Amino acid sequence: MATSQSQLVRTLIDVSRFDKYNFWSIFLAAASRHADGVHIPSDWVLGRAGLAFMYTYLLSGAGMVWNDWIDRDIDAQVARTKNRPLASGRLSTRAAFIWMLVQYAASVWLMDRMLSGRNVWTFMLPLTTGIILYPFGKRPTTRKLGIYPQYILGASSALTILPAWASVYEDSVSSHDLVAKCLPLCVFLFLWTIYFNTAYSYQDIKDDCRLSVNSSYVFAGNYVHGLLLLQAVAVIMAIPWILHENGSAWLWFSWLGVWTASLGEQLYLFDTKDPSSGGRVHRRNFALGIWNVLACFVELLLVSGSLDMF
Repeated sequence: MATSQSQLVRTLIDVSRFDKYNFWSIFLAAASRHADGVHIPSDWVLGRAGLAFMYTYLLSGAGMVWNDWIDRDIDAQVARTKNRPLASGRLSTRAAFIWMLVQYAASVWLMDRMLSGRNVWTFMLPLTTGIILYPFGKRPTTRKLGIYPQYILGASSALTILPAWASVYEDSVSSHDLVAKCLPLCVFLFLWTIYFNTAYSYQDIKDDCRLSVNSSYVFAGNYVHGLLLLQAVAVIMAIPWILHENGSAWLWFSWLGVWTASLGEQLYLFDTKDPSSGGRVHRRNFALGIWNVLACFVELLLVSGSLDMF
């Protein structure tokens, strides 16, 4: 019994693919408020960051389960995904659906805590819509509309910026001003998500073409490398838009400098003749996400004066 329960727990973790870190924007929002002359206690910021981390973690986990629940018949025919819990039959559709609802409910509760009960569904409804629509973006019908799943995923990722900043600014700014402050970050996250997910999904190009799965690299045809180059350039160009009012030498180096070097290396590593290289590019971007968490946290420490004692 204990073994079967532990296997179930591992299977539920597997189907949720917990690997998200979008809470870095909390640190950037807090640094922005410090720069405006508003002192925010570090423990309060860390508490908000913890709530943001958990809600995005669980909401993403629910989205992963939904994606695999809808795509289970397709995943079963793709070499890379055929062993996923739902595709392989290790997890029943009923258990997966219940697990998805549990994670979703927990993420709503955590966002409610993070936002102190304000405007929770204003943010949750668009995020939920993106989660529901994402797997259907892979269908041939959406290709005819010029819609690719990376666009939906990018928009959903970008929207996580808004509740993060709203939790820090609270009622001190209007909704219009909040959107204006977050717009550069949202555009950046939208473009970055499209870039790394295009590379990631390229791993399945052979099976996807056979099954008529829609993806952004289908649009590029034989020019996938060129598409990734354009996407990477767009990501890099969005960073100065974020930083131009900040003036932080640290962020110009740790964000623009490090990212430019890393994306250049990724484009060198990517090989259209070796679809698995898309996985290597994706792992590099996971590392960049972790790096951004650290970089934005250091920026908060610098702006708040917490490093002055050293």
